[in-house]
Amino acid sequence: LKELVNLKNMTRISVYLIICNLLFFSKIALSKSVLDVISSNKDLTTFNSYIEKTGLDRVLEKKLPWNWTIFAPSNKAFKEAPKLLKDEILNDEFLTKNILMDHIMTGHKTSLDIDERVTTQITVSNKPLQIYKSRNLFVKDMVVVQENLIGDNGVVHMIDCIMYVQPSSDDDRLTK
Repeated sequence: LKELVNLKNMTRISVYLIICNLLFFSKIALSKSVLDVISSNKDLTTFNSYIEKTGLDRVLEKKLPWNWTIFAPSNKAFKEAPKLLKDEILNDEFLTKNILMDHIMTGHKTSLDIDERVTTQITVSNKPLQIYKSRNLFVKDMVVVQENLIGDNGVVHMIDCIMYVQPSSDDDRLTK
């Protein structure tokens, strides 16, 4: 009887250890791409729809030899975007894809990797982005509103602005 009780306990302990191993040490259960991070965030639904519309989702979901750093405009950014941007740029798939690629870099840059020194990073569209940290993380002159949304193939930082070159006709400082 004593051997049977020990056998039951050993079986329970073994099952417990297997479950713990699967829950806490299995990368399969926790694997999330940057695309999964974006698509599961309620504040990035508009960005996600544009990512899908332009086909960039097929690239971002892949595990490639490099990681991604994405500065994802929030729903608020798209809602508050100028009419010209909405009407003429975001309605054109080619222009939208180019705008979105201005928000994506190769490499994995979390807020812990960035200090007060302004560094220039290059986006996948070959455009420069200035990044620095002064209490908050900044990209260009915009505060990152949510940092370090980590996926297994990169990191997403949420911003409340769409990065694009503003036509001078929209800048009151130049038209007055």
